[in-house]
Amino acid sequence: MSEKVILLVEDNPDDVELTRIAFVEAKLANRLVVASDGVEALDYLFARGT
Repeated sequence: MSEKVILLVEDNPDDVELTRIAFVEAKLANRLVVASDGVEALDYLFARGT
């Protein structure tokens, strides 16, 4: 079974960092992908772009 990837859609870099810290403290090993807006999130979800 493949590891679950978590997609975080957040435009505030400070909130992204707080989320990363919370993941580490919670010992979550899931890969965190960050999109800064809805367009980036949809590009990721539909595998368009990088």
